[in-house]
Amino acid sequence: MDKRGRGAMRPWRWLLAIGLSLLSSGAMALGLGQIRVLSAPGQPLLAEIPIISNEPGELENARARLASPETFARVGLQPPSGLVNDLQFEITSDAQGRAVVRVTSTAPVDVPALGFLVEVDWGQGRLVREYSALVAAPQTAVAIEAPAIQAPQAMPSDAIVREPQPAASVPEPPAPEAASGQAAVPAPAPAPPVARRAPPASVAAASPGEMLVRVERGQTLSQIAAGMDRGGRSLDEAMIALLRANPEAFIGGNIHRVRSGAVLRMPGADDYAGAAAAAALVREQTAQWREARRPIPQPADTGVVPPAATAAAPASAPAPAPAGARLEIAPAAAASGTQATESGLGTGGEGDMLANEQLRQAQEDLATRDSELAELRSRVDELEKMQQAQLKLIQLKDSELAAAQQTLARTNAASATQATTTTPTWLWVGIGLLLVAGLAWWLARRPKPSPIPATRGHGFDAAALAAAVPSPQPAADPVLAADTPEEAHHAYAEVPSYPAAAHPDDADVPAWHTGHTGGLGAAIGLAPLNPAPAGRERLELAIAYLDLGDVDTARTLLREVAAGQDPSARTEAAQLLREIG
Repeated sequence: MDKRGRGAMRPWRWLLAIGLSLLSSGAMALGLGQIRVLSAPGQPLLAEIPIISNEPGELENARARLASPETFARVGLQPPSGLVNDLQFEITSDAQGRAVVRVTSTAPVDVPALGFLVEVDWGQGRLVREYSALVAAPQTAVAIEAPAIQAPQAMPSDAIVREPQPAASVPEPPAPEAASGQAAVPAPAPAPPVARRAPPASVAAASPGEMLVRVERGQTLSQIAAGMDRGGRSLDEAMIALLRANPEAFIGGNIHRVRSGAVLRMPGADDYAGAAAAAALVREQTAQWREARRPIPQPADTGVVPPAATAAAPASAPAPAPAGARLEIAPAAAASGTQATESGLGTGGEGDMLANEQLRQAQEDLATRDSELAELRSRVDELEKMQQAQLKLIQLKDSELAAAQQTLARTNAASATQATTTTPTWLWVGIGLLLVAGLAWWLARRPKPSPIPATRGHGFDAAALAAAVPSPQPAADPVLAADTPEEAHHAYAEVPSYPAAAHPDDADVPAWHTGHTGGLGAAIGLAPLNPAPAGRERLELAIAYLDLGDVDTARTLLREVAAGQDPSARTEAAQLLREIG
């Protein structure tokens, strides 16, 4: 029983593994795009989220709703309340016929941004994603002048200078009064500050029909492009269009290095590039940005003095060399105070924004995975319950099958015992059917009576004819003529014994003769109309007895036929006697 149970569990394990793989593959088959806000501030919210689906059948059972408070807590957000709790979600089609999740509210929206979690369930999986709907976007902004940037000052040289020892034969000249006993290494004078050219203002003035967005600290270009109306274009196309419309707002012309505080002009239709070209350009600039952020390896300090410093040392001062060399270490100047400040993705804020974005994305992925795992666990529990029910059913079927087998074995044993003690009824029935068949066959083989009626003599009188024919005188019997027993015995002994002659005429007499007409028939030579050979009938009757299994009776009949006068019947009877022994 245990082996059967383990064998029954193997298909369930395979089915469970296949179901989990299908669920995990189905969970990634549907996706959501960037949200598009179609309502203005002070109006009820109207936004659309594109649905990315590769299989048409997924949208038939798809449902969109606000995520549960437990999901908000797992992601690290506050439970929904107020306007967010009253949001309504509906899966429908937009003007272009594409499937979207339409987000609406009954009350007007007075906040600039609205954040929420949307949950989409399509039967084969579930997706949870966080969205931030930017309702109030700034229309105009004042250009902010960039601060003056000073070039960094030159660092003092830290080279080690050692003056050569004078020759012993050359007399030392008198030292001048102004000269000191030791010539110090002259430090290079700091370079005057060079003012860099201030970058041009982002936007000097905005035309009435243009929409301007100010770049806040910590804000990335992808967030700005996600919140704008792209007209159905991709995120890469929108970022490249912003770069082309505002080249002065980017450091080095890279989309990942946007200036903080810059005002971006919304691009026009001519600024958009193709999807493939925009994607290629985004990949190229991303690779350049990552390459620039990679740390540059510094060469190790070997302590070797450059030859230029040693060559310039004799000409620095003609003063006499001191007794030993002297090492001066000057502190490094603070480079952080003199370096230019950059904003956007080029400074530390970019790393914080990227880290926050990655953390938020990771939290969303973890929440989605947690919900999927919870659903998978519930389905696994259901499958385990079904498996246990199947095992119980199998055990019940096995017990019923064992009981049926025992009952069948007892029935077969009782039937076998009854068959050995009593003669089967079908044997007697078979014998009766064989007898009836043999009798019918025998009756069918009998000669039928002649349909011709017997002729009656009208032209002569049989009695008169018999009287007219002289009857033969019988010879005197010497036995009957003897008077005494002794004479009769002698007479009987003297009578020769002759074989009995066959009288075929007397053997078969028609049934319509009522009187003794033997002399008349012999006299006129009459014969029966349909003589029935007795040997043939006895032969057929013997064959019927052989068919019935009565060999003794058949042997007796065959011997009588063999002693008869029918040659063909005698031949067949002799052959059958030889076959049955």
